[in-house]
Amino acid sequence: MKKYPSKYSNGKSVSAAQYITEIICEKFAKMNNKDLHYRFWTNPEWSKFYRDQIASANKLLSKYSDTAIVKALSNKKAEKIYSLRAPYLPAIVEYEQNLLDKQNQTLSIDLERKSDITFSKNISKPSIISKLKDLE
Repeated sequence: MKKYPSKYSNGKSVSAAQYITEIICEKFAKMNNKDLHYRFWTNPEWSKFYRDQIASANKLLSKYSDTAIVKALSNKKAEKIYSLRAPYLPAIVEYEQNLLDKQNQTLSIDLERKSDITFSKNISKPSIISKLKDLE
């Protein structure tokens, strides 16, 4: 499972769902002119929102890749999305997922492997150890 660095856990790694939730919480906090602090999800003001959003993040992750979701949240079309439950977010994630899938297809290379390869013995000079063994 891929891990991401958390801005709010003193450099500890978090899961993809937690990372995505941190991004959406940052966007929501910025919209409301609030600051996020160390372990903000333990604060009663943020805990319910965080739990709701992490559930939505896990639901999105069951359909799409973490990379596609993160790219979708940074997409220009998602500027005004402050919740992972926004009705038009899945379309943006789907678009990003399709782009990633196309990139992966174009990067695959067909390799021609010969099945009738024969290996020859490497004939080299006797090593020092084999010379010593011969002297015995």
